[in-house]
This record gives sequence, C-alpha cells and structure tokens, in this order.
Amino acid sequence: MKFNTETIDDITVIELPMDALDAGNVMTFKAAIAPVLDKCDLVSFNMSRVNFVDSSGIGAILSCLRKIHNQGGSLNMFGVKEQVVQLLKLVRIDRIIEIYSTKKEAIAAFQNEAPGS
Repeated sequence: MKFNTETIDDITVIELPMDALDAGNVMTFKAAIAPVLDKCDLVSFNMSRVNFVDSSGIGAILSCLRKIHNQGGSLNMFGVKEQVVQLLKLVRIDRIIEIYSTKKEAIAAFQNEAPGS
C-alpha cells in the first residue's frame, strides 16, 4: 500500500488510498503507514477516497493517533465523507481528532496552533 504525501511547512498531508478501511485491509494499512508516521509530527489525513470504516478501521486510526501523540505530534483529518463522519461522531472520535472539510482548513488549524502564532 502506497500513500501520496505532501509536506506543507512542517505538516504532512497523507492521502488514504483506499475505498474502505476495514478488517480486510487494516493490517496492511497499519504496516504501511507506520514508517510514514515515524517521520511526521503534524499529520493531516486526506480521507476523501474512504467511503467506509468499520471498527477495525477506527482502531487503526486510533493507533495512528497514539503513535503521533507519543512522538509529541498531532493528527487531524479532512475530506471525510458524511457517512464516515457520522460513524466517527457516533464513537466520539471527533472529540479527540479534529475533522475539517478542506485541506486548507486542516492546515490552517495546525498553523494557528503553532507557538508564536
């Protein structure tokens, strides 16, 4: 599994390349994303291609969040489809991971958090 990444200032935007993040691909996802996250402190997931997430996918997202937090970083996401947003709200992930409509908003959120901003 390959990820398209883009770096804007110190923020890494990672496009999740799958239609679904579920039990069928979560192990491959976690193995592939780990080395990408090793190099990142501020991460924004582009979720625009993801149409479905199950409990395994939620666990994988939380695993990414934990890894980034342990490195002293932060994670947000944007482009999340409405059905996925509803699930994330149902399990209250939206309380620990900020969800934005656009990449511009997600990047601006990190830039506004920066010390001295």
